[in-house]
Amino acid sequence: MAEQITEGRWQVGEKLPSESELCATMGIGRSTLREALKSLAFIGMIRMRPGEGTYVAGGSKNLAERILARGHLNSEKQFDDVGEARQILETELVALAAVRAQPADLKRIESILAQMERSLKSGEGTPYALLDVEFHLAIARASRNSILLDLLSAIRGILQEWIVKSQELPGVKENAQAHHAKILAALKQRDPEKARRLMRAHLQTCEKAFTLLDKVSKTSETHRVPVA
Repeated sequence: MAEQITEGRWQVGEKLPSESELCATMGIGRSTLREALKSLAFIGMIRMRPGEGTYVAGGSKNLAERILARGHLNSEKQFDDVGEARQILETELVALAAVRAQPADLKRIESILAQMERSLKSGEGTPYALLDVEFHLAIARASRNSILLDLLSAIRGILQEWIVKSQELPGVKENAQAHHAKILAALKQRDPEKARRLMRAHLQTCEKAFTLLDKVSKTSETHRVPVA
């Protein structure tokens, strides 16, 4: 679908065919189609309007390159490396926190999450990305492992850049907020395996989005008409 949009089969602002027509044309089931539409909506390539239909949106072309062009994380490999490091560290930190967190730790994490919600809705106060970093560091502190906390704190700057850049993708902040709420719930339930699973899924979300953006970008380059 990304290829067909970049080839110009549907123009920006044009409504896509119905689900039944798309399924028949592409030879896929409704569940597969809906997952594809959700992915394309996530990177801003389409807009899904409840009760109206799905429309082609602009702005996704070369978005990954524009995001990565600034700061120290300026390649997809570097972005992936930070994501991989986060998964190794933070999935274990959150599992430890689920077992070791004290009531004061959970209150602190809950307070940060509430500030994030206010920032998301009003845009006022501490920027959402900074609160996001504090949320993850608060979990690290709750693990009661000073070495792992030091390792995560040591890359705070690059961690913040990773979060800021990932949140430039459409819909990421809203998805992140929902993930954070689930992670906090797992911590309160004292369920380390659930907390580990949720943290992994949370961190993988942005990586998947960047992978999809990269594919869309390469598709655009492949089908670009040379200027004479």
